[in-house]
Amino acid sequence: MKKVHVIWSNEALHDLEILHDFLAQESVLAARRITENILTRTRQLETFPESGATQKLRKKSKTTYRYLVEGNYKIIYRYDQTLYAVFVETIFDTRQDPPKLERNRK
Repeated sequence: MKKVHVIWSNEALHDLEILHDFLAQESVLAARRITENILTRTRQLETFPESGATQKLRKKSKTTYRYLVEGNYKIIYRYDQTLYAVFVETIFDTRQDPPKLERNRK
């Protein structure tokens, strides 16, 4: 089975960096563990790009977004079958205000 390319958006990489820096204020070890867990979780998308649940957005979008959960974090992504690629769009802390996710979607 051919593997799908997993491509991280600048926003998602920035989210991961902010998350790491925030957690590292309390524990560098925990920050490293959590960010590594998120990165590892996205590797399943190489083989199973549609394994995440569909992310329901209140705004109408022609793009179907999916998500994986790792700990308290949603990994929001979209799968482009024609490019055989998954695009990780954002990392969202599920303890945040859910409408914030809507505001961040373009």
